[in-house]
Amino acid sequence: MDIAAPRLTIEDPENNDKLPLKLLLKDYSAMSEKAVVKYEISLEWKGHRIDGRYDITVQPAATQPEDVLLYTSELAFEEPIQHDLLVQQGFDIPKALVERMILPERDGFLRSYPLKAFGSGAGRFELGKKAATGAPCSELGIPVIGLALADRADRAKNLQFSVCMDPYCGGRIDASYGTVTVSTTYMGSAVPLVAEKRTIAMAIHSQDADQMLTSFYHTVPHIRPGAAWIHDVHLLYYDYLSDDGQGWYKGLEYLADRINLKHRGRVAVCLHGWYDYFQQYAYDHEKGKLIDEWTAFPGTRKIPMSIKSMHDRLQFARKLGFRVLLYFSDGTNSDTGAPGFRPDFVLKDSSGKTSKGWKGPDSLGDAVKMDPSVPGLRDWYRGYLRALLDEYARDIDGLVWDETFYIRSGTVSYTGKTPTYADRAMMSLVSELTQIVQEYHRVNDQLVFLVSDGSQTSYALVAHGTWQDTACDPQDWGPGMFRNYRNCLWSCLWYPISKADRNRIAAEQYGLPQCLSNGWEDDQGPHEMPAEILEDVLRRFTRNVEAKRHRMKYLSP
Repeated sequence: MDIAAPRLTIEDPENNDKLPLKLLLKDYSAMSEKAVVKYEISLEWKGHRIDGRYDITVQPAATQPEDVLLYTSELAFEEPIQHDLLVQQGFDIPKALVERMILPERDGFLRSYPLKAFGSGAGRFELGKKAATGAPCSELGIPVIGLALADRADRAKNLQFSVCMDPYCGGRIDASYGTVTVSTTYMGSAVPLVAEKRTIAMAIHSQDADQMLTSFYHTVPHIRPGAAWIHDVHLLYYDYLSDDGQGWYKGLEYLADRINLKHRGRVAVCLHGWYDYFQQYAYDHEKGKLIDEWTAFPGTRKIPMSIKSMHDRLQFARKLGFRVLLYFSDGTNSDTGAPGFRPDFVLKDSSGKTSKGWKGPDSLGDAVKMDPSVPGLRDWYRGYLRALLDEYARDIDGLVWDETFYIRSGTVSYTGKTPTYADRAMMSLVSELTQIVQEYHRVNDQLVFLVSDGSQTSYALVAHGTWQDTACDPQDWGPGMFRNYRNCLWSCLWYPISKADRNRIAAEQYGLPQCLSNGWEDDQGPHEMPAEILEDVLRRFTRNVEAKRHRMKYLSP
C-alpha cells in the first residue's frame, strides 16, 4: 500500500475558490516499526498569512501488527483559522481489484455495493458541523468501510481491506478502483480552528464482517470492551425509586422467588431517582465527596435517602444474585430550581437561547441542557464520577448515563467567548468518563459505563454499551447495533404492561433483553403487574438463557 501526501485546502468564502496549502517537508524518519513525517504548512492570499504544522505517524497497531496499520495525524496552526479547511489523505492499493464496498449503515443494515471498474462509493460519519461534507453518500453507524478485493489467480485467497476513522470527529471515506481517501472538513467559519488530531486504521483480513467491524476499535485502544457479563443478560429492571422507595425491595424479592439462582446473574437492575437534584446528585463538588443525607424527589415524593440506605439497596440486589447498576445522570440536564444551579454551565445557541431537557417528578424548576464543552462542567462530572465510585464501586456492576442523546450531532455551542463543537465535546467527555470507570477496575473489574444514544447519537462508540430510554421500540434497535457492536444494546421499558409486545419482539426477533420497570408510566413492578404478562416475560427469559442465545449484531437486507 502506498500513502500519498496529504492535501489541505481552504475555501475562499467570497468566491468558493479552493486554495491548497503549501506543504514543506521538514523531517522524516523511518524505523522498522514506525515512520514519522513532519510538514510545515502555509498559505498566503489576500493579505492573509497562515502558518502551521502537520505531523504524521504510521505504525502497526499494538495488538495485530502484521494486519493493522495506524495512521495518526496532528494539525496545529499558529493562529486560529476562521476559514473552512478540508483535509484529505489518500491510500493506494496496488494491483488490487476492488469488487465491492461493504458499509455498516446507520439504520443497522450491513449493505454491500458492487464497484464496477473505475467506479466509486463512499460512507460518511456525522460528528461536528459539516465534517463529512461532500457528495451524497450513505451514513455510517460505525466509522469503517470494507473493500472486497478479488484475487484473479485464486478466488479462495480473496481478502478485504477495511478503513476506519476515530469517532472524535466526523468525516467521510471515499473509495474507487484501488484508491481510498479519508476526508475531514473543519468548519473554521463556525468554530475557529487551532489544532486537530485524527486516527485512521487500515486492516487486511479475510472477507469477514466481524473482522471488518472490530477493526474500528484499533482507533480507540484506550476504550476497553465491556465486561463479559453484559453479553449474558436477558432481563432488565428499572426502578424509579418506586412506592416511596420500597418498590425496589418488593419487586426484586418477587423476581428472585421466580428466577432460578443460577440464572439471576443474567438479570441487570438499575436504581434510578435516588439523588436530590439534577446536576447535584447528592454530591458536594467543593469537597469532592457525596453528602451523607438528602431528600430524593424534593418537590414531590420527598423520600429520605442517605449513603447508608444506598449501600443497603445496592447490596440487597447483589445478595439476591442480580447484576446491579446505578443511575449516573439524566443526560446533561440541570434543574433551575436546585440550590446549586449553575447558569454558566447551560448550553446556548448562536442567539443565546437555551434548550429544555426532560422534566419529571424528581426536579423542582425548569430542566435545561448543560454544555459538555464548558471546562467547569467537565471537571464537575469527573469529580462526581470519582466520588460515586469511591463510595459504591464494590456494590455495583456499572453506571448508566441516561439521555446522552440530548447533545445532537452537529450542535455548536455558543456558551463561551468562542464557539465550539458541543457534540464533539460530548464524545470526548463520554470517553474520559469511560476511562475513569476503567481505572476503578483495580477495585472491581466487572464495572461498565453505559450511555443512552437512542437513534440520534453515537457516543456508545467510546463507552461499554447502551441502556437507552427508547421503550424497547423496535424501530430503535437497528440504529443502535453498530455503535454497540462489541458491547450491549439494552433499553428500558416504562410500559411493560401496556406495550407488552415490545418485550416479545426484543426477545424473539432480536435476542435482546426484555425489560420490567416500576415508578413511572405503567408504574407496576413485578410484584404488582398482571401475572400472565410477567410469566410470559420469564418464560422467554428462561428460553433464551438456556439456549445461550446471543443478540442480533446487525441487520441483513
